[in-house]
Amino acid sequence: SAKQAHGSRHKIYCPGGPLSAGLFFDPVSGIIAGLLGGIERYIAGTFWGVGSYTRIACSVSTCLAGFVAAAMNLYPFKRKKPSAVYAFFMGAVMEVFHMYVVFITHRNDMNMAFYVVKTCAPPMIIFTGLGLALSSVSLKIYSKEWQNPLRVSKEEIPVSSKFQFWLFAVTFAILISNQVFSFVVQTQTAEQNAEETLTIVSGDIHQTYDKLMQNEANASALAEEIARMDALAIAGSIDYAGGLSNVSSDYLEDMRDTYSLVSVTTVDKDGKVTAQAGDSPFYGSLLSDVQNGSTDSKAVSPSDARIAAGARCEDGIVQVVIDKSILASALNLSSLNESLSFFHVGNGGTFDIIRDSWIIVVGDHQGSYLDSEDRKTIDQQGRGVCLRAKLFGKDSLCRVEELNQTVILLTCIPMSDVYADRDAQAYESAFAAIILFAVIYVLISMLVQGIVVNNLELINASLSRITQGNLDEVVSVRNSSEFASLSNDINQTVNALKGYIDAAEKRIEQELEFAHTIQESALPKNFSFPRRDFEIYATMDPAKEVGGDFYDFFFVDRDKLVLVIADVSGKGIPAALFMMRAKTAIRGLAENGQSPSAILYRANNTLCEGNDAEMFVTVWLGIIDLTTGKMECASAGHEYPVLMRANMSYEYVKDKHGLVLAAMEGMKFNEYELDFHPGDKLFIYTDGIPEALNTEVEQYGPDRLLAALNKVRNKPMTETLPAVRKDITDFAAGADQFDDITMIGFVYYGSETEKPVQE
Repeated sequence: SAKQAHGSRHKIYCPGGPLSAGLFFDPVSGIIAGLLGGIERYIAGTFWGVGSYTRIACSVSTCLAGFVAAAMNLYPFKRKKPSAVYAFFMGAVMEVFHMYVVFITHRNDMNMAFYVVKTCAPPMIIFTGLGLALSSVSLKIYSKEWQNPLRVSKEEIPVSSKFQFWLFAVTFAILISNQVFSFVVQTQTAEQNAEETLTIVSGDIHQTYDKLMQNEANASALAEEIARMDALAIAGSIDYAGGLSNVSSDYLEDMRDTYSLVSVTTVDKDGKVTAQAGDSPFYGSLLSDVQNGSTDSKAVSPSDARIAAGARCEDGIVQVVIDKSILASALNLSSLNESLSFFHVGNGGTFDIIRDSWIIVVGDHQGSYLDSEDRKTIDQQGRGVCLRAKLFGKDSLCRVEELNQTVILLTCIPMSDVYADRDAQAYESAFAAIILFAVIYVLISMLVQGIVVNNLELINASLSRITQGNLDEVVSVRNSSEFASLSNDINQTVNALKGYIDAAEKRIEQELEFAHTIQESALPKNFSFPRRDFEIYATMDPAKEVGGDFYDFFFVDRDKLVLVIADVSGKGIPAALFMMRAKTAIRGLAENGQSPSAILYRANNTLCEGNDAEMFVTVWLGIIDLTTGKMECASAGHEYPVLMRANMSYEYVKDKHGLVLAAMEGMKFNEYELDFHPGDKLFIYTDGIPEALNTEVEQYGPDRLLAALNKVRNKPMTETLPAVRKDITDFAAGADQFDDITMIGFVYYGSETEKPVQE
C-alpha cells in the first residue's frame, strides 16, 4: 500500500520550522534548524523506517529551507519581518519544492510518487503557508509593527511594493495561462490515447472472437457452459427468494423468459418436481452428480437439439433446458476465456462480453448480471464510438461493439486512469513552473531594489532634507546616467530656488501688505449714519497680514439693515480669497430682498461649486426692520450672539446652529426672530475671541467674554468693543494671536420719531 511504501503517512515532514527560524528570528538559527532537521529526517527514515519513502525529499527540502530563509532575511527583507503575504508565499513555494523533489527522487516509481504528492501536497502547501502567514501577523502584533493593509493609502505604498505586486500579477497570469493551456492539451491527448486504446483492444477482441466462432466444434461446449451458468444464476435467485417453498411456476416462467430457455424445473432433495415452466422432463439420471451433491452444477446433452443443465440450491436442484440452435452463433466460453486472458485495457481498464440476457459471460466481471442502470446506459451508448458513462459504479470512458446479434463487447477505462498520466505531468510541470517563477521573481525584485529603489530612497532622503529647509543639501546619486542627470537637475533647481526665495520673500511682503490694504478697504468703515434709530460699530484684527474673518452691514431697504459676520476656515491668502467670494455672494443675495434662511441656502450652493480646496465658512446673518425692531436671523454654524435688553445684562442667545457654508450642497437653515426694544444691544463675534489662548494654553472662553461685556454694558459700542479687545490682550499676556478677532456691536434706539439724537 501507499502507506507502507513511504512509511507512516503522518511522518511526511515539512520545512516550516527552519523557515520560521530564519525569516522571523535570525539567519543563523534558520541554517542550524535546517541542518538539524534535515539530518534527523534522513537518519529516522534510513535506520528506523520512519517515513522512509520520502526521507531524501524531506531531508533536502528541510536543509535548503534553512539556507533560503537566511538568504531572504539578509537580502530582500533586510532583517525585517516579512508581511503575511510574503510569509505565505515563502512557505507555499518551499512545500512545492518539497513535493517536486519527491517526483525527482522516484522517477522509477512515478505512480506511487504521484499518489504521495496528490495526497500530501494540497494540505501541506496550504497549511505551511498559512502557518507562516499567521506567525508573521502574530509576531508583528506582538512587536507593535503590524499595520492594517486596508487602511494604507496609495501614497504610503512604496514603489518597490507596487512593482512587486504587478510583477507577481503579470507573471502569475502568464504562468496560469500556460498551465491551463498545457492542461487542456494534455487532457485532449489523454482522451485521444484512451480512445485509441479502446479501439485497438476492441478490434483485437472482436477479431479473436470471430476466429473462434469459425470453429463449430466449440458450439456444443459453449452451449453447455451457458446453460450451466443460467442454472447457477437461477439457483442463486431461488436461494435469495427463500428456497423452493417460495418458488411458483409463475416465478419460473419469468426466469424462462428472462434467460430465453426452453424450460425450467425445480426438484427437491427427494427427486420430486416442485414447480415447472415448459414441458421438458427432468433428466435425473443425467444430472445425478448434481442431485447427490457430487458437484454444484453440470451440463449434459440429452439430445442433439437440446442441452440440459442442473445447479444445486439450498433445498434441491434447478434444471434448465436450452435450444442448441439459439446458441449456434454464441461465444465459445471456454476457448474464449483462454484466448482473451492476455488482453488488457490500459492499466486499470476492463472488457466484458455480454449476452442479450444481460449476463456477462466472459471478462473482468464474468458471471455478473447487469443492473437496470447499467443496462440503460449501454442501450443508450452508440455502437462503435467512445463515450463517457458511469458503469459498474465508476465514471469511465466506454466503447460498446456488437459481436453478433445476441452478444456485445463492452470495454471501459476509468476516467481516473484516463487522466492519471495527465495529472502527474500537470503536478510536476506546475511545481517546476512555480519554483522557476519564485526564483525569477525574487531575483528581479532584488535587481530592481538594488538598481532603482535604493537609489530612489537616497534621492528621496536628500529631497526630504531639502524640503525641511536644508537648501545646502547636495544630491549625489551617480551610478547611472539617468540618476546622475536627475541629481544634477535637483541640485541646479535648489540653487535656483535659493535665489528665487530671496526675491520671493521681498515680493510676498509687498503683496501681503497690498492684500491687507485691499481687505481693509472691503470692510465698511463708516459707522455714522444720518439716522437716530440705531448705533453700529465693528472691528477686525487678523491673526496674519490678511485674515479669513469679515463683517458687513448695509441697507436693503430704507428701514431694513442687514448685519453679517463670518469666519472662513484657514488663514492667510486662501482664507481671504474665499472670504471675498462669500461676502460677495451673501451681499448680492441679501440685496435681492431674500430672507436670511434663503440667503444662506443659496450662498451655500454657490460656495460649494468649485470648492476644490474644501474650505468652509461660518456665518451669522440678521435683517432688522428699524421701524418695528423685528430682526430675522439665521446661523450657519457660527458662535452664539450676545443680547442685552435695556438696562439689563448681556446674555447669550442659544440659537439653532445650521451646518457651515460650503460643506454640503442643498442644506437648509433654520430661521428665528429677535424683537428689539429701545436701548437693546446686540454683540456678535467670531471664534477668535473665546478660543484666544494665553501662555498657559488656556482659552479665553465664553464666560470671560460675557463678564467683559457686562463691565461696560452702559458704554457706547465705540468704547465697548475696544474694552473687550483690551481684556483679551490682557488675558493673552503676550501669547501670539491664534485666530482672527472680529466683533460687531449694534444698539437699537427705536423709531426716529421716538428717540432724540444721541450726543
